[in-house]
Amino acid sequence: MENFITMKSILFFLLLPVFSYGQYLNQSTPYILSSGPSEGYERPRVVITANNSPFVIWSKPSTPKAIKARKWNGTDFDSIVDLVGHDLKPTGFIGPEIAAKGDTIYLIFESLLHNNHVIYLKFSFDGGLTFSDTIRVSDNSNTHKFAMPNISVREDGNPVVSYMECLPNWTDWKQVVKTSFNFGMSFSPATDVSALAPGEPCDCCQSTLVTNGNNVYLLFRNDDSDVRNTYIAQSNNDGLTFTATHDLDDINWVLNSCPTSSPVGAVIGDSIMVVRRNGGSGVNKLYKSNVNKDNLQKSYFTQVDSAGSSLQDKAEIASYMNNFLTVWEENRNGNKECFYSVIGSDGKSLYNGIISDTATFGHKIEPDIAYGGPYSASFSVVYTASTQHEVHFVCSPLMYVTAINQATDSNDKKLLKTVNLLGENVTPESNKPFINIYNDGSVERKVVLE
Repeated sequence: MENFITMKSILFFLLLPVFSYGQYLNQSTPYILSSGPSEGYERPRVVITANNSPFVIWSKPSTPKAIKARKWNGTDFDSIVDLVGHDLKPTGFIGPEIAAKGDTIYLIFESLLHNNHVIYLKFSFDGGLTFSDTIRVSDNSNTHKFAMPNISVREDGNPVVSYMECLPNWTDWKQVVKTSFNFGMSFSPATDVSALAPGEPCDCCQSTLVTNGNNVYLLFRNDDSDVRNTYIAQSNNDGLTFTATHDLDDINWVLNSCPTSSPVGAVIGDSIMVVRRNGGSGVNKLYKSNVNKDNLQKSYFTQVDSAGSSLQDKAEIASYMNNFLTVWEENRNGNKECFYSVIGSDGKSLYNGIISDTATFGHKIEPDIAYGGPYSASFSVVYTASTQHEVHFVCSPLMYVTAINQATDSNDKKLLKTVNLLGENVTPESNKPFINIYNDGSVERKVVLE
């Protein structure tokens, strides 16, 4: 009798109408922006200019080397143009980068015109129709090398730039920042931000920048006797000087070589959501932390998507209203795909899914994301379809879904994950209720009774 009552209780509980709320991306059919080695297809980046118009760049590393771009014209993408030709010798295994505010676009890249490499900037004030000549950002030096630049735009429309500096023998690495107050025509002296942290910065991990008002935050991977944790540093004067830094990782990642993996961040209110890879547990997962933008203290250190494989990497992030959205590459079923996670401002995962086109054969890697896009899109995403030698662009509104124990008979429905009633990822077991979450937004509540 006791077993009968227990079974009835479980069945009754499962039949109660339970509402499930989520937000997911309903992405467009991919636009193929480039195809084949002659057009290039490596490491695309996307920004949104005025009128929600995406502007996309990517690298062509084969001879003749170039940095390519396509601009949205209101109904489609214009033809491919060369932003940087082979005469400027674009180089570097990470980069170029791009940032925008309204119709102002900044392009930063590394050049091999000098043996010590040069960091150059180009800008556009007409949404990418025309670009300026190059402006040298790195010092004119015979005593240092320069590499791995990045860029962001402050609230006033001025650029702030980070890059790495080292001695000619590739030692004594520094993460430096320069800022501009005349829209990229000139830059402040370099400030060594990594000097605030112990050891030295990881020598092949690009830094990233987050801006908010007069505050500039540098996210970088450090190397303190092979402990390669993520650090955040803060400037409250537009990037001229940095006064505070903080280690963000709860697990020390001890590694005797550089993982070539960068932390990224975005701001909502008084918090910065930081996403980064950490392999300190023996499994290379992406972790998220909500960091207070005033005192740099974090609220938690949790996995972005615990259901994934043993290697999640190349994260990027954007924010929209009260949500963050991060994208990354990962191999779960023999092919790398680009995944995404919708994260609430409180750090809770609202939905995880695949953003790349699974119908395209082969690997999809190196995603980037920006808020906005054509056709009322909430987000625009680009990635490399590396097997096909293509650059893909997709855009999507952020959809709100409410489900009540619902299920569909669609043959295209795919299971994303299985969770228990607390939302924790589980493997279904007899006599324990679980919830299946599918890629079309539907959910199924189940229990196997034995």
